[in-house]
Amino acid sequence: MNASVSTRRGPHWFRLVDRVLDGMTTVFQRAAEGLLAVMLAINIANIILRNIGQDSLLWVSPWTQVLMVWSVFLAFYVMYRRHLDIVLMIVVGRCGRIGLKLSRILTALAGLLVVGVLLAEAPQIIARQRGTMDLIGLTRYWLSLPLLASAVMLCLHFLVDLVALLAGWASDEGSGDKEALQW
Repeated sequence: MNASVSTRRGPHWFRLVDRVLDGMTTVFQRAAEGLLAVMLAINIANIILRNIGQDSLLWVSPWTQVLMVWSVFLAFYVMYRRHLDIVLMIVVGRCGRIGLKLSRILTALAGLLVVGVLLAEAPQIIARQRGTMDLIGLTRYWLSLPLLASAVMLCLHFLVDLVALLAGWASDEGSGDKEALQW
C-alpha cells in the first residue's frame, strides 16, 4: 500500500477512486521499470556482441532513446501521485498545516492547468507527429502516447487531490521522502 495517498478518508466511492489511482500508479511504475530492464538488456547484449567481434546492433541506440522517453513519461504520474515531486519544505514547513494544505491546493491547480493544456492540445500534437522513426519502424506519435497517458492520470490525480483537500478527506502528510529511497 502506498504510504502517501492511501490514508485518505471520505465516502466509499472516493476511497474506491483513490485505490484505483493507486493501482494505476503501480502499473505505471512497473511499466517504467520494465522498460528500463529492456534498455539494460539490449545494451548489455550490444556491448557483449561488440566485444566478441560481432557487428553492433544498430537498432539498440534508437530503441534505447524511445524506451527512455517512455519510461520518463510514465514516471511523471508515479512521482506526483506518490508526492515525490519537489516541495520547498523549508518554506512550507514554516507555515504549518495551513501552508502544507495551501501548497498542495496550488500544486493541484497548477498541475490541472498544465495537464489541461497538454490534453487540450493532444489532437494537434498527435496530428503533427508524422513519419516513421529510423531503424525502429514506429510512427513518431508513439513517443507521445505515454506522456498523454500520464497527463490523463495526472488530471484525475489532481482532481481527486483537490477534492480531498477541500472536503477535508486528505491526510496531513507532506512529500513522500521515505518512498523516494525506493526509486
